[in-house]
Amino acid sequence: MLGTMLGERLHEIWPLALRLAGMAHWAVVLGLAPLVLLRRKEPSATIAWLLSLVFLPALGALLFLLFGRDRVRLPARRKRALDAIVRTQVASARDESSGAYVPIALESPLERALFQVGARLTHQRATSGNAVQVLADGAATYDAIGAAIDAARHHVHAQYYLIRDDATGRWFRDRLVAAARRGVAVRLLMDGFGCFGLGASWTRPLRQAGARTATFLPMRSVLLQPVNLRNHRKIVVVDGETAFTGGFNVGDEYRGGQMAGVGGWRDVHIRIEGPAAAELQRVFFQDWAFATAEPIDPATYFPAAVRPRGDATVAIVPSGPDTRTEAIHRLFFGAIVGATREVLVTTPYFVPTEALMVAMEVAAMRGVRLKLLLPARSNHRVTLHAGRSFYTRLLDAGVEVLEYQPGIVHAKTLVADGHVSLVGSANMDMRSFRLNFEIHALVHDARAAASLCATFEGYEREARAVEPAAWHRRPWAAHLKEGSARLVSPLL
Repeated sequence: MLGTMLGERLHEIWPLALRLAGMAHWAVVLGLAPLVLLRRKEPSATIAWLLSLVFLPALGALLFLLFGRDRVRLPARRKRALDAIVRTQVASARDESSGAYVPIALESPLERALFQVGARLTHQRATSGNAVQVLADGAATYDAIGAAIDAARHHVHAQYYLIRDDATGRWFRDRLVAAARRGVAVRLLMDGFGCFGLGASWTRPLRQAGARTATFLPMRSVLLQPVNLRNHRKIVVVDGETAFTGGFNVGDEYRGGQMAGVGGWRDVHIRIEGPAAAELQRVFFQDWAFATAEPIDPATYFPAAVRPRGDATVAIVPSGPDTRTEAIHRLFFGAIVGATREVLVTTPYFVPTEALMVAMEVAAMRGVRLKLLLPARSNHRVTLHAGRSFYTRLLDAGVEVLEYQPGIVHAKTLVADGHVSLVGSANMDMRSFRLNFEIHALVHDARAAASLCATFEGYEREARAVEPAAWHRRPWAAHLKEGSARLVSPLL
């Protein structure tokens, strides 16, 4: 009897519940669709978000609220204003006419063009008289960073996207603690998303030693915080004259350890000695001012004149949603379309823009040997399969695609014509080019380029070339995975 009554009630209520659910669904779609359209992104991304809202109403709405909203304007506007203030302060604090900033004499038209574009897009000038060392071994990289911190006399400024609470993370923290206890000014800037797992117990020794720590856009609320605005830069500056940047975060896997399911980890960093270190310092100051609103007197952090340390010309190229210039994206494009002989590209995550796809295709068609080295396995499987969905076009154009077998190549490098190099934090994907705060070094230095080419060749020996004929015969299941991942690639 009771069961019959409940059944009748459910039979009466169910159609009403369905109607209410349908109304709620379309209310969500109609409420969020204008926000999607107002973003004015690429049509493919806009359509992908609209389809997600329609066919995955609850999940699509949640993903859009987390990752799709363009909550860039206010933070970007504030950061642009602070960056301009910092640039003015730094310019007045140091002698901009010193010998470190001399006219750059470059023989290659490609290099002249790239350095000119970099200066136009970033308001930062190239500097000569630098020494650049390529670091492609995890243990050697951390040894070099640790030695520089241990030798610091005045200050250590560091910022990272990811720091793990593991042996390597604690080693790095203890180096900073020791420097702070010696009286060295220590500042550590951590990204709010990448360093979300670091607890108070990890940072407490730093604060107790007198070091300053700050978080770039902390994750106070995932629905209110701009999750997309991540500071992906990796920078260490010691005494304003020695600096490190590249792809290395701080964690055991970067030291050469294994990551479950993907194997070993390989990356590339560079050590810079000379006036270019001050340009990295300026980027740190801008990010620190945005994260803390704390003024730092530049007078004691920028040497008026830095003696030449080598023959390298270096331009520091920051990029991010605050600039909207996509400086690193444009430099990648310029290097590929301007190369005449060879382009070597290494990237762990590959979701290229249509502009870069066309640039690579045309470069290969006109006889440039273009090699693209990617990992065969990834800690982001959707991105891996999305990247593979672009292989057919590249292979048909003559691009050589190589997949590194032992693990993940996390390096983000490009060498054009064997003499101009780009090393930094940006992956060859739309997130790095348009959403993340990234940094690359544009380097004119024969030794650095030769070292990067040798590193690439070492990776190539452990890679498998993707053969066009075999690729076209791959099973239908692979096509399905790639097609599905490609469908959401505008959202990645």
